[in-house]
Amino acid sequence: MNPQVIQTLASGAKSGTGQMGVGDVEELRKALEAGYGTDVAQLTGGGALRIQSLEKTMLATIQENKHFALFNELQKTNATATVDEWTEQSGVGGRLGGSTNTETGNIRAAQGQYNRRTGMVKYLMTRREVSFVQTLQNAIADAEATEAQNGSLQLLTDAEFLCFEGDSSVVPTEYDGIRALLLDGVDAGQVSADNILDAEGQSLASIDLVSKGAAQIAGYGNFGTPTHLFMSQLTQSDFDIGLDPAWRVPLTDVPGGGISLGSPVVGIRTSWGNIKTVNDVFIRDERQQMPYEVANPAEAAAIDAIKPASVSGVAASDVGSKFGANHAGNYYYFVTGINADGESTGRVSAQVAVAAGDKVTLTITASAGGGETGYIIYRSRKNGTNAANDVRQVARVAKAGTTTTYVDLNREIPGSSSAYILNMAPGAMAITWRQLLPMLKFPLYPTVSAVVPWAQLLFGYLRIGKRRHHVLIKNIVSNGAQWKPFA
Repeated sequence: MNPQVIQTLASGAKSGTGQMGVGDVEELRKALEAGYGTDVAQLTGGGALRIQSLEKTMLATIQENKHFALFNELQKTNATATVDEWTEQSGVGGRLGGSTNTETGNIRAAQGQYNRRTGMVKYLMTRREVSFVQTLQNAIADAEATEAQNGSLQLLTDAEFLCFEGDSSVVPTEYDGIRALLLDGVDAGQVSADNILDAEGQSLASIDLVSKGAAQIAGYGNFGTPTHLFMSQLTQSDFDIGLDPAWRVPLTDVPGGGISLGSPVVGIRTSWGNIKTVNDVFIRDERQQMPYEVANPAEAAAIDAIKPASVSGVAASDVGSKFGANHAGNYYYFVTGINADGESTGRVSAQVAVAAGDKVTLTITASAGGGETGYIIYRSRKNGTNAANDVRQVARVAKAGTTTTYVDLNREIPGSSSAYILNMAPGAMAITWRQLLPMLKFPLYPTVSAVVPWAQLLFGYLRIGKRRHHVLIKNIVSNGAQWKPFA
């Protein structure tokens, strides 16, 4: 810098004039520049003077209360014991026209049809803690409040997911969801097989199966009211793009009702009433049906003690097969062990050649310790690979001893999603959430650590009081699915 400038400033003047070389100007500019560095220890010059932005807002891409669509809609009633009992009536007795008689003829006896039902309260729990020191700091967000919110979201996430896919035969700590309860009802002869509809690997973007399901719920012997259709987001997108406008319920906030292709479908018109459409992020499509190890390899490997010892598949013809000519090809099976602790990494079968009309008998040998309670069976695409990210879920099955057998007739299509037509009419009590304990924060006490620990609890289960008032539509493959089972 020019000595005249230094002398002028030293004399107390607030400003001065002088001359600098181009190189000196550049060095001065660098010294005063704030820059973009984020490592505080390495900041120099003007960057060391920069005030960092610590906005007290946590931006999170996590689920919110609005995402628990079914749980929010369910009527909540109190269970008075861990074993909850009720009686389901499925008929008044007699036959159509069976009460007719002569003036003095013997009067025929009839009696209502009843089934005693029980539901087991299940226990959703999560343990949370924060450092005591953390509670004293002026942090971006209140640590304890944030963790309490996380605990609530975890419990509600599990409650919502289990309402659809829970299966106590596979993981005993789960409660049974809609799918398991309807399939069990069909197997027991207490629910018609017509309450299970098969999309057979096609999209659901038409009125056909929805209308058929609504008619089944409202028909003779069931006498229900179809009110809601819960489905995956990809299925909702198919409806928005492709559902005939004639079947759409008008939008209330759009001129003309928005009855056109591409508009959101908020409801579907049927002869048995309008059915509200609800897309639910917890109804999994193919994007959420990869093995757990794909996204969480370390956690899956940590419980590999329950990984099956071996998996083998043998193809043979069967008259009940749904493997058609367009399904014939080579497949891999990928099987993981599962229990309340989680899901292991997968055991892969050898390639199985499947012809039209075949079935595949899958033999699963239990892990050495036998700690798994069930298995998740995945299958590759037709002529696909055996990579973990190239298989999708077919079924969850209960462990049946040292050897578990699963017969694949192609009745459960890998990567497909389901939809549920439900009777949620007020007062019908056809489907409810029974709770022994509403969500509660339960304080715990530290032993040797300076932490603030607590547990969050939710005790309850899904009760379907009228199984005939609900329909499951399975094997839906959306037009927007990226992974196609038979492409």
